Amino acid sequence: MKYHTRDLLTLLISLFILSSCKNPSGIGLDQNPGDSFYGTLNDTLTLHTTTVRDDSARSINQIGNSNTNIPLIQINQLPFGYVKDDVLGETQANVALAVDRPSSGDIRLPENAQIDSAVLVVKYGDSFVGDTLSSKFFVELKQLDETYNSNTVYYSSKNWPVKNEQIGSAQIGRFNLKDSITITMRGSDGKDSIAKVGPQLRIRLNNAFVGSLLAHSLDSSTVNTSAGFREHVKGFYLTTNTGSQQGIGGISTLAMANSDGTTPNGLLVTYRVTDSEGKTDTLTKSFPIPVTSSQSSSATSFMSASVNRTFSAAVQSQLANQTANHTTVYAQSMGGLRTQISFPYLDQLKGKKIAINKAELVVYVDEENLGTTSAPAPRLTLYRKDVAGRNQPIPDGDSRPRPDLRSQYTIVGPLALGGYYNKDNKRYVFNMTSFVQDVILGKVQNSAVYISPANANNTSIPFWADITTPTRTILKGFNREEATQKVENRTKLNIYYTELE
Repeated sequence: MKYHTRDLLTLLISLFILSSCKNPSGIGLDQNPGDSFYGTLNDTLTLHTTTVRDDSARSINQIGNSNTNIPLIQINQLPFGYVKDDVLGETQANVALAVDRPSSGDIRLPENAQIDSAVLVVKYGDSFVGDTLSSKFFVELKQLDETYNSNTVYYSSKNWPVKNEQIGSAQIGRFNLKDSITITMRGSDGKDSIAKVGPQLRIRLNNAFVGSLLAHSLDSSTVNTSAGFREHVKGFYLTTNTGSQQGIGGISTLAMANSDGTTPNGLLVTYRVTDSEGKTDTLTKSFPIPVTSSQSSSATSFMSASVNRTFSAAVQSQLANQTANHTTVYAQSMGGLRTQISFPYLDQLKGKKIAINKAELVVYVDEENLGTTSAPAPRLTLYRKDVAGRNQPIPDGDSRPRPDLRSQYTIVGPLALGGYYNKDNKRYVFNMTSFVQDVILGKVQNSAVYISPANANNTSIPFWADITTPTRTILKGFNREEATQKVENRTKLNIYYTELE
C-alpha cells in the first residue's frame, strides 16, 4: 500500500478535468489530508442538485423498537403561526388538540354557576422564525368537527374539519418564548391576585360556549366517562387569521410538556357558585392536555400540527423541472422542501482498488438568495432512500437502536454525521466516508441523498421530515462555470483516498 498525490485522471480515463483553483467545486479526490499537495477534480456533471418536496412530517411520537431497528421519534414541540417568506412563499402551521376530563369529579358546571373566565393555556417551545418587531398575529380558536383520536398517527398534511364559530381569540404582538408573563388569578374568596407564569400562549374562550359545553343539563353518565367526554368535546383547533395579520409574521413552537414531563397545557375554567345562605365561592376546573411518555408501549398524543404552504414562483418552477442542475436549492422543515444531491460519476470508481479515508459533502449557504425572513437553519440532516423508496440513514450517521457498526454515533452523538451550520465559513459539512466506500464497492446503489433541516437540540440523527423545528435554509447548488466566474465555493464532495496494490 502506498499514498498517492496524483489525481484520478488515470482512474477515470479523462472523464474529469484536473484543477487546482483556489475555490474548487465538484467532486474532489485528494491524497490523504496532511500531505503537501492538494489537487481537486472538477466536472460539470459530477454533482446534480435540485429541490424536491419533502415527505409529510410525522406529528405524533414513534415508539422505538430495537428488534426491528425502528428509532424513537420524540415529538416535544409543534410549529404554530403564519409567515410570508420572501424566498419560499407562505407557510401556515395550525395545531389541533384535545383536552381530557379532570381525574375525578363531575365535568359539568353546577346548575347555578357563573363563569368568570375560561382560558386555553399552551406553553411556548424554544424555536421561532420570522419577524419579532413589527408583526401582529390574530390567533383564533375553533372547535373540531371531528373527534381527536389520541391513538391515531397524524401527519402535517392532515386537513382538520372545524366548526365555523370562533370560540376564542387573541391579538399577539409577538410570540414571547423567553419572558415570563403576569396574569390575574381569581381566588376562592372572589378577590383577584397577580401571579407570574412562564412563557405561554393564552386564549380566552367565549363564556357562553363554555357554559354550553359544560352545561349541567348534559347526561352525566355519558360525559363523565373518558370516551364520552372526548366524543362530546371533540377537540380544538388553533389557527391564525392570515387576512388580518400585519407584517410578514412568523412561526413559533408550542411545547407539549414541562422539563419534568408534566403537562403545562390545558383549559382552565374559573366560575362562581352561591349557596342557599348567599355565600359565594370561586372554583376552578382544569381540563389538561395530557402528555404521553416516550417510554409507553403505544404512540399517543393529544396535540398535532397541520402545515399548509403556497410556494413562491421560484420554488414552483424548480419543483416542476427537477432534471435541471439548479444553482440555488432549498430546504424547509415541517415536511416542506428538501435538497436532492446525486453523484453520477461515483459509479465510474467501482472496481478501482482504492480505500476511502475520508469523504465529506460540503454545502454552502447561498447568501445572495437567502432573503431576510430567516437565518440559515442551525442544523441539517442527510439521508438516502433504499430500493423500496424508504428513507434510510447513511452508515456514517446511523443512530438507530442497532446502528451500522461503522457509525460513530455511540461515541460522538449527532456529530458523527455533521450538518451543523458553520457561521464563519457559511457552510454545512457532512461525513459520508462509509457511504461513498459502499457505493464504490457496490454494497449499496449509487442513490441520491437528501438534505433537510433538523432540530439542533435533537440528540438523534433524523432521517425523516422534522416537525419540531420551523427552520429553513437556501443553499448553493452545483455549477462549475458559475463558481469559477464568481470565484466562490459551491456544493462539492471531497474524497481522500489511498490506492491499494
